Amino acid sequence: MSQIRSRRAVIAAAALALVAVLASGVVIARQSGPAAVVASAGNEKAVALSGRDVVSGRVVDLAEFRGKPVVINIWASWCPGCNAEAAALGRFARAHPEVAFVGVNFQDSPSAARAFYKRYGWTFPSIADPDGEIAFALRLQGTPTTIVLDAEHREVARIVGETDEAGFAEALARAS
Repeated sequence: MSQIRSRRAVIAAAALALVAVLASGVVIARQSGPAAVVASAGNEKAVALSGRDVVSGRVVDLAEFRGKPVVINIWASWCPGCNAEAAALGRFARAHPEVAFVGVNFQDSPSAARAFYKRYGWTFPSIADPDGEIAFALRLQGTPTTIVLDAEHREVARIVGETDEAGFAEALARAS
């Protein structure tokens, strides 16, 4: 009898988790190869975040990028998908100076984050998020996650999982 209750509890927990994901309004889309871009609801409130850059230590605030689209990439040096897409994200950022790029370094050590930046030649700022508070406020569902904001800093696209330059371009196109 306790085995049946235990099985029911597991099924109920799984169903509840699925309902929570569906209720969040965010869909995780997978395909073979890079993760798919998912359009986000256009009526969301503007995203606001700030924190200290993992490399320079200066305060980074999205408000300093008013009027520009923003690409937020939640990453960690220990994340295989983050490492796989890092070079493509660096190239994409350099090719789009009209867009602000901001990283959120999720539950990582400062030294590992700085080594990651050096390895991939990233030049955009990245906010340290050692406790995951920022990432969870942004509804992180897996690393890496890329969130594209329009010029009013409302979320217009989200990529959960590793992508490539074409995926970044498809997401950014939703910001215009």
